[in-house]
Amino acid sequence: MENIGFIGLGNMGSSILKAVATSKKFNKIAIYDTASYKVELLKDELSSTKVKIISYPNIESLIENCEIVMLCVKPQILSKIYKSIKSSNINNTLFISIAAGINTPTIANELDSNRVIRFMPNLAAKCNKSVTAVCASLHTNEEDKEIAINIAKTFGSAFFLDEDKFSTFIGISGSAIAFVFDFAHNLALGGTHEGIDYNTALDIAFATMDSAKSLYEVDNENPISLMSKVCSAGGTTIEGVKTLSDNNFSSAVINSVINTVKKSKELEKNK
Repeated sequence: MENIGFIGLGNMGSSILKAVATSKKFNKIAIYDTASYKVELLKDELSSTKVKIISYPNIESLIENCEIVMLCVKPQILSKIYKSIKSSNINNTLFISIAAGINTPTIANELDSNRVIRFMPNLAAKCNKSVTAVCASLHTNEEDKEIAINIAKTFGSAFFLDEDKFSTFIGISGSAIAFVFDFAHNLALGGTHEGIDYNTALDIAFATMDSAKSLYEVDNENPISLMSKVCSAGGTTIEGVKTLSDNNFSSAVINSVINTVKKSKELEKNK
């Protein structure tokens, strides 16, 4: 029996598949997608790995041969394949869904299963740097949760959260990756205004973000404490920090998270 199978090989599904295939956690991986060219492309791309990639002609046959099944399809597709999934013997199958907005109680109820996990990854899965929220259906056991976390960590970092905190996660991670890009872009524009070409300024801005993260991890101090160490009396940094404060930087960031969370909850309610 294959250890893990993937249904859906879109951008996110294929990114996760590649990470799992190179993680050396599984010897065999089953795959299925309605687009056969995606299947062949990925089989060819992963041919250099030691993992055996096996394609199946339909959902039912894949599930019959897998202990873990990754449901990497869009929400509107997931609701259409419940019947195909249920027609298989799924009593011993752990399901992990990345379908946005479809909660674990819904999936568990539709599949009549007590082994359902939900992932909320971000775009950085393609470079194994995703920040992924993980939650489980009510009766999922601890072993399944551990398996899921280990899979999520193959393509980045993972945080186990209560499902009602997923909208908050979107506000500080899922959507916030765009806020980071916006901040970096504007730092680079400032650098361009002052004489450094945009691309170089952008590289410097991102490198600075990376160095700030590393410093936080090494010193394990509150960001305010670290910031105060950079702010010399009457110096350049405190001048910049004051400018951010004068322009309501803190309020803008906090409110962007709050409004993102609010919108996420609205969209979830309407699904």
